[in-house]
Amino acid sequence: MSNRANHTSAKNTHPKRVVRNVRARSMPHRRPFVRTILFSSIHYLGIVSSVTALVIFWIQPTSLAMKIFIVSVIITVFTWFVAFLQRRHTYCPLCKGTPLINSGALTHRNAVRLFPFNHGTTAILSIIATQKFRCMDCGTLFDLFKPQSHIRHKDDNTD
Repeated sequence: MSNRANHTSAKNTHPKRVVRNVRARSMPHRRPFVRTILFSSIHYLGIVSSVTALVIFWIQPTSLAMKIFIVSVIITVFTWFVAFLQRRHTYCPLCKGTPLINSGALTHRNAVRLFPFNHGTTAILSIIATQKFRCMDCGTLFDLFKPQSHIRHKDDNTD
């Protein structure tokens, strides 16, 4: 009997490999990411303001609190739409995937996800907090502040 007959599962049972101490790659064009993060963070602030206005309206129902709640919900919906469009048009420089929004494709084994959120939201929060993100499609770590290598080497030669 061969070794293949002893395997009962055709599924790959290798544990997830966590890559540590890997140098982050630089971004050749970071402007789309900065624009997307700006609208996404305004959207997240809109969510916080909507919840706060709802709590204030629940505690003390006045017409002013109702108006503030309605305006904050409208701003949240508008910024969600703009942030969604921006996230759809921001591509990974290496694999050309959309790392800030889930496309339904199989994620890379090194892709990182915070529990209640999906991979795209985790990438957005990672960029907001650390200016780095890991592409869910290719698993590559990118740093938005790291200068490109040809610019880095040019600065080193000017001494």
